[in-house]
Amino acid sequence: MSASKDVVIRTTGISKSIFVISLVIVAAVSGVAGFFVPGLLKQSSSVITINGAGSSFVFPLLSAIDANYTASNPNVQINYQSVGSGAGITDFSTKIVDFGATDAPLSGGPIGQRANITRDTGTPLTIPESIGAVAVAYNVNGISTGLKLNATVAAMIFQGNITQWNDPIIANMNLGVNLPSSTITVVHRSDSSGTTFIFSSWLNSSNSHFPWKLGVSKTPKWQYGTQATYLSLPQNVGVAGGVQQNPNTIGYVELNYVLSTTPPMTYATVLNGDQNGYVLPSLTTSTYAVNNSTASLPTGDGDWSKVTLLNAHGGSSYPIVSFTYILVFKELSVVPGMTQAKAQAFVNYLWYVVHNGQDQATKLSFVALPSPVRTIDEATIRMMTYNSVALHS
Repeated sequence: MSASKDVVIRTTGISKSIFVISLVIVAAVSGVAGFFVPGLLKQSSSVITINGAGSSFVFPLLSAIDANYTASNPNVQINYQSVGSGAGITDFSTKIVDFGATDAPLSGGPIGQRANITRDTGTPLTIPESIGAVAVAYNVNGISTGLKLNATVAAMIFQGNITQWNDPIIANMNLGVNLPSSTITVVHRSDSSGTTFIFSSWLNSSNSHFPWKLGVSKTPKWQYGTQATYLSLPQNVGVAGGVQQNPNTIGYVELNYVLSTTPPMTYATVLNGDQNGYVLPSLTTSTYAVNNSTASLPTGDGDWSKVTLLNAHGGSSYPIVSFTYILVFKELSVVPGMTQAKAQAFVNYLWYVVHNGQDQATKLSFVALPSPVRTIDEATIRMMTYNSVALHS
């Protein structure tokens, strides 16, 4: 694969208030900027199609990686559908797709997702393919980027203990800010979402000194027993659009969706993991979080359910940072329609994702995989077989 063929593929942003990425078609070889929508380009009968589904969090990055990969490998098309992490896990476990993508790792334990998939189908492998941040976006007239929030106050807002923007608890954190006496509308995901899992995990973390009662989950019980006003929308693109289109709203979205908006979205500065300073989400502060994390990482065939990058130490570490993952089967022959040629193409693509594909990460405000993580991924990809024969030496 020649480096000279790499093309930077990224969004041109939200046009006014609607984030339209699923309708943009990019011919990567022409170098047109935007998101690549695989599966919509005309294919010859010799083209191998690799199907994936899941996380909308990682969709901007996977779209860029996939476009650049196909530019160098025109006989391989990647058809990735941004349907949310929950649907991605389901589609993977039922073998509807070749791989799933999720921001929430498979649940562990004897009756968890990992054990059930292993029992019913085959050994699932977890490949961390990116690291990103969740931003707390808001739309309040007259309040510029930088409204201060911590996990405690955010938990109170998102479960309805605080319902007005000028509540004294918010005002005391934001002295001198002219907060309106308007009802807060919480915009959240309507689908089963890994971004929600990351965010609810942070709201439930030790940095929150107010009990989070709605559950750490891809689908919290948003409407249950709260006084909050809610707006429910699918995918990161839906939440981003919902916040930008509606005044007095607050929501949570992957950082790229916030930074790629036109006009710009406003987003909170968040109390760091050491609780001694407020930090804006950015590539730099996300990288600090990764570098300062003490997370212990398992092997690719191990249990990733306890891995967290939340609340990393360091005054400049943004506290809501997480891995996202690709899920694959160790033995690819269990996947319907898999052939030797397709299995080999699939493994070659995954190797690209965790190596050359990382060149696209920082352009889209994702943290490129650190060397120790790539080493784990390399070992994981080498575990993959087709009819018990290894596909990468």
